Amino acid sequence: MMNNKNKQVKATILNVIPDERLGGPQLRVLQVAKLLKERGFRSIIAMPEGDKIFASLLNEASIPYYQVKNFKRIQPTLNPIAHIKWLLFFIPGVLSLAGLIRKNRVDIVHVNGHVYLQGPLAAKFSGAKLIWHLNDTRTHKLIRILLLPFLHLLANKIAVAAQAVNQRYFGNGTFAEKNILLYPPVDTTRFHPAYNVKGIRNDLGLEEQNRIIGTIGNINPCKGYEFFFPAAKLIKEDFPKARFLVVGKELDTQRKYWQRLHAMIKELQIEDDIILTGYRADIPELLNVVDVFVLASVFEAAPIVILEAMACARPIVATRVGGIPEMVIDGETGILVPSKDPRAISEAVLYLLNHPKEAKEMGLKGRQHVIDHFNLAICAKKHEEIYKAVI
Repeated sequence: MMNNKNKQVKATILNVIPDERLGGPQLRVLQVAKLLKERGFRSIIAMPEGDKIFASLLNEASIPYYQVKNFKRIQPTLNPIAHIKWLLFFIPGVLSLAGLIRKNRVDIVHVNGHVYLQGPLAAKFSGAKLIWHLNDTRTHKLIRILLLPFLHLLANKIAVAAQAVNQRYFGNGTFAEKNILLYPPVDTTRFHPAYNVKGIRNDLGLEEQNRIIGTIGNINPCKGYEFFFPAAKLIKEDFPKARFLVVGKELDTQRKYWQRLHAMIKELQIEDDIILTGYRADIPELLNVVDVFVLASVFEAAPIVILEAMACARPIVATRVGGIPEMVIDGETGILVPSKDPRAISEAVLYLLNHPKEAKEMGLKGRQHVIDHFNLAICAKKHEEIYKAVI
């Protein structure tokens, strides 16, 4: 763990993150923690052991963190042995987190995730306030029913990443008294359209005549890659020089899915047109290479990558799922299409490629929309207000 002490600490926040792999919730926690540190809030991160990328970013930002040995990530498998092992670590995980709360004199536990009860129970046993942050629209109905009593009983505040998340869990269009809408943030000083991309285009082997359609996200089924690649095939019929940039880490839990995608790419005969980069840290620069940004997701809450692409003034094509319609204004900052529909994706992309003036206007409106509603300063201020209200 790293040490970080502020001279005047208004409150100490323990962010409990049940997945140590880098993604949208992890980026939100990192960005907000850096900004709130300047305002007197001390943030600490607790997460499982495993992938080191997020931990390295916390190190760079001097944000203290613990990789808790007894706090295990649930494995997406039908193997009962894996789930029995997870259950065996449940109580030790609660006790380990409770120990961290007491050791660091934590005022507020901010839990990021839904089915992990270790953080909420540790907060309850330790006398800390609890903010329970929901960031998922895929949760099975039975799990939601079982979870709701714990949410109402344990949480001082319930944060939802989008109105769609609130609807999914609580089944109405209004917010209960303790529920708060907390969209993910974008640092618009880092994500902007003014990067020089000549060098990175050369590194990616791109030629001047190539039109670039990009997508970013860890390789897992919710991102809809099996619909993005057939759309790429259709786009190439009109734009043979189009290239498709795929930026995302191959997850250790999704190897079979990744193998299926490789087979699909080969079957579609688009191997030479797909640029697979794996994990990359230079996301703003890569976004500036893209002519059209696509997110073909099947499930989403509030994907931060769409906001990052909009902040870089990229026109968006995205599926109408979860909180995406709350972020993209259809026909103004991007084009929304049905999920699981490669042809709809391809037609929207082709429209933007064939209408560069309209595409540019969408991109510029998208950046302004992010600045006005989703920038990091707004999100950090809302976190600060919530923390003060809970204390």
